[in-house]
Amino acid sequence: MTPQERKRALQAFHRALQDRPLDPADADDARRYVRELHVSRREAGLEIDPVARLAAQIERETGSRVWLFTGNIGSGKSTELRRLRQSLRESPEYLVFLTDAADYINLNQKIEIGDFLISVTAAFAEQAGHLLEDDVVARGYWERIVDFLSNTAIEIREMSVGAGAEANVPGIARFSFKGDLKAALIRDPVVKQRIQAHLRGHLAALAEHLELFRGQILDRLRGKYGDDIKVVLVIDSLERLRGSGEASDDVFSSVRAMFSQYPDMLRLADLQTVYSVAPYLIKLAPHLAGVFGAGTLCHLTTAHVFQARSREPDAEGVAIIRKIVTRRYGQWEELISAEALDQVIEASGGDLRDLFRMLSILLLELEFSTNVEAALRYTLNQIRRDMTWITTGHLERLRHLATTKAPRLESDADMDALVHDLETKRVLMYRNGEDWYDVHPLLREQVERERPGSAAGAG
Repeated sequence: MTPQERKRALQAFHRALQDRPLDPADADDARRYVRELHVSRREAGLEIDPVARLAAQIERETGSRVWLFTGNIGSGKSTELRRLRQSLRESPEYLVFLTDAADYINLNQKIEIGDFLISVTAAFAEQAGHLLEDDVVARGYWERIVDFLSNTAIEIREMSVGAGAEANVPGIARFSFKGDLKAALIRDPVVKQRIQAHLRGHLAALAEHLELFRGQILDRLRGKYGDDIKVVLVIDSLERLRGSGEASDDVFSSVRAMFSQYPDMLRLADLQTVYSVAPYLIKLAPHLAGVFGAGTLCHLTTAHVFQARSREPDAEGVAIIRKIVTRRYGQWEELISAEALDQVIEASGGDLRDLFRMLSILLLELEFSTNVEAALRYTLNQIRRDMTWITTGHLERLRHLATTKAPRLESDADMDALVHDLETKRVLMYRNGEDWYDVHPLLREQVERERPGSAAGAG
């Protein structure tokens, strides 16, 4: 392979690792998809496929139901939600709408049930409008929301909302509606906070208003597709509602409060709704599964590249990750060895997003050097450097977890630290028959380097 051919191959490998959800309904994506990632085998060879089981449960139910879909960051949730959609669509009686919460909600700001229901219904209206080939559906929705806000005398200044209409708000100067309420709810924290504060006093009226509108859309869908049609609404990416910096705890607390306090409002009439939520929402509010009904939870975890409660590689799990890479770029062995790929897989801890990031950095370094071992060492050190700003007290928590494979949860501070560590991937959660935890492989050396009472720690 000439230097130019090698460079083109390295770049092609990098492009094949693009971090995006796969849609098994797409022929090219289907060839890249590896179903075994989230299928486990138990006693007597019983195959456990959580996504297939969720699809089967949805098919057995009628009326309004809520399903919670969860998994670690980087575990492939968005891809698996698309597989769920594909599975349900194989039956002609199902219409499945899948939307990304980030298109309707600012994932770094506190959420409340009022603005959440407005955003979820907007997603439903836009998806249904595409299917009905009528873009007036979504525009009409925003006009109705503007009317609701105006008629309940909300005070909003200098804001464009809705589409092609004008209105007066009592005590406020006239303003025009230009289709920007959706954008304002996402980008303007002041507008969002004012709407939230106002809606707290009008939740029942808002819920009734939105239910009426969704019902009108459902009637149109049934008119086109038949009275027996069943509609499933899938809301992806709610697990990313976590804020940043000091606001992260407040944002996550708002999500927990919303699901805990308003389960009835989260059940959308005549819809089966799948919410993709953070796994620790279930840990912090374990009653939710009972509130929404038995069997409502589908839980994905980080790929099993280690044996249960161990740091010994799991040959089967590593082979599955290797298969994922091969499906994306079959000629990888022309560029790196199997041993090097396995080192990257183990260093990622089974997190697909980290795996693709590590490989992409490695491939860039290999454009400048043919020494794979040195390039890999440099790559892992680069990523490790971004993870190792940890306080002494926090290191103590991580040492306990690394030793026991379980978090220390003696206080609210411990719980907050665990949530933060899972978010930042300093800690990975696995489920090989049972839930267990370990520090990220790239942090092991730092966490265990200076134990209390050791010579290094004393010096």
